[in-house]
Parts: sequence; structure tokens; C-alpha cells
Amino acid sequence: MKHEIKISLFLGVLSVAPLHSVLGGEPMKDLPGNTKETTTGSLEPYALEGKLLNVDGEFWVMEDRSGNQHRLHIGAETTLPQASKQPGDSIHAVINQDGQALIIR
Repeated sequence: MKHEIKISLFLGVLSVAPLHSVLGGEPMKDLPGNTKETTTGSLEPYALEGKLLNVDGEFWVMEDRSGNQHRLHIGAETTLPQASKQPGDSIHAVINQDGQALIIR
């Protein structure tokens, strides 16, 4: 049942994701190098799609389709795909306002 709730959340976020960019997108916080930490003023999770660039312990860096890099925190509550992801793989991520990855596909 918990898995079904996460899938429903993921699909719901995907249906709202296009509105997010129309309403101003997400502000970015500068990190060292070209990486940004995504933060939003909203409490709602949002979706990102792109390429996994780096895995550093519990943090993943991904590049979205616009070329922006995002630092994602992967925690115990993150739903990960069955097959492990490697740098260069395409990923879809649902993220909360704190940069915590909720779902990675």
C-alpha cells in the first residue's frame, strides 16, 4: 500500500510539473562549481528529469534538460529503482522543497 501511495504521488506531481515552470520555476541556491541546490517557496513536491552526473554518498548530482545541475539528497525514505543508477543514466526524480529526493526512477 505504501508503494501505491508513492506511485500516486509521483503521477500527481508529474501532472502538475509543467505548471511549475510557467509559474516561475524553482529558485536555485549556488553551490561550489556549476551545481545548484534546488529550493522552492512551495511545500509541494516537484519533478525533475535529466541525467545523473555524480553519486557522492547520500548526495546525487543531476543535470536537467535545461543544463542546470541539481544536488539531491538520497535518504532512507527515498524510493529508488530496483536497478542501480550510474553516472550518465537518465533519471526522473520527485523532490521536496528541501532537496530531499522522494522518488527516483
